[in-house]
Amino acid sequence: MPNLLDQSIEIILNNQSDSGAYIASPNFEKYKYSWLRDGSYIAYAMNVVGRKDSSAAFHLWVDKVIRRYRHKIKDLHKTLASRKTPQDTDFLFTRYSLEGFEDLSDDAWGNNQYDGYGTWLWALREHYRMNGESDLIYNVWHSVRDVVDYLMLVWRLPSYDSWEEHPELLHPYSMACVYGGMRAALDLAKDCGLTLDSNAVEAEAEKIRQFILDNAVCENVLVKHIHPDPEQNPYCQSSVDANLLSLVRPYGLVNPDSQIAKATLSKIRQELLSESGGIHRYGKDTYYGGGTWILLTAWLGWVEAEMGDLESAQKRLDWVAARVDEHGWLPEQVLDEVLAPEMIAPWLNQWGKVASPLLWSHAMYLILLDTLKNKEGNK
Repeated sequence: MPNLLDQSIEIILNNQSDSGAYIASPNFEKYKYSWLRDGSYIAYAMNVVGRKDSSAAFHLWVDKVIRRYRHKIKDLHKTLASRKTPQDTDFLFTRYSLEGFEDLSDDAWGNNQYDGYGTWLWALREHYRMNGESDLIYNVWHSVRDVVDYLMLVWRLPSYDSWEEHPELLHPYSMACVYGGMRAALDLAKDCGLTLDSNAVEAEAEKIRQFILDNAVCENVLVKHIHPDPEQNPYCQSSVDANLLSLVRPYGLVNPDSQIAKATLSKIRQELLSESGGIHRYGKDTYYGGGTWILLTAWLGWVEAEMGDLESAQKRLDWVAARVDEHGWLPEQVLDEVLAPEMIAPWLNQWGKVASPLLWSHAMYLILLDTLKNKEGNK
């Protein structure tokens, strides 16, 4: 069997559509779509292993999707200006078919998730930084400006979080994606000499950063959710979520050396780290019993490496590599250490086995592997 590095690259490339879209998981019915969230990290991983053509194809696919549905941004402007309440389908969707079309077959799916659009802007900047393909940036710039406009419009609105839950709340993770995306768009405009209302975008990004610091920090620890009404906001009770690691890396909303970063990392380890060294999503997770997630464990290692703890980061990499199955696949989560054992059977009965392979899991393995290689090389 090939090593996990080669296997991960092969799995990702074999599951990239001719359209450029990455399927989330080929063997899991609910995940036979392409998410901007997953896909952006997968594209970044393809860049770090030198497969820039794969990454570029994804970015061009996103551009086509945004061009197809950009009219929704103008319509949403009008809806909000008239003080009407938008419907879930009024927003840009979180997932699309591999051909780049909205999926309207499942009314229960939460479409209003804006984090992936900020993540796309971040991944696009990283593609440019690693490859210097200014022509690609010129080609998609209209979509970049559309996405920035959209994110400025929606970041203060309640939405589904990164786990497709809690549409009634605000989410520091999602807001951090917007912050990181806006900073990325500013960088691209400057580096490529392209037009953007930089002063307005800069001010909005700072407003997001300050909003999170003012409303999503309790005793120096970042919290999972924010209530849209500050008077009803028991945010200190919402605890932590592993997705808060993103505020350190890659979005840089909090400095790795800050007390907030250190205290949040400590709380995540205290509440979400399993005995074997894997990471749960959050303390009350019941999805497939609330197992340990491959991509989040790699993400923890990514942040630990960024903060200088290479020994712990290596442990996360080893933990992930030990969870590969007989096919060379990494699943979404593993169920040997779960938070709610009684919820494994209901999910197995409803949706079948845990998604495997999950392309995002393989991507985060590649990202952590590359990060450790670079950190060790710079010692």
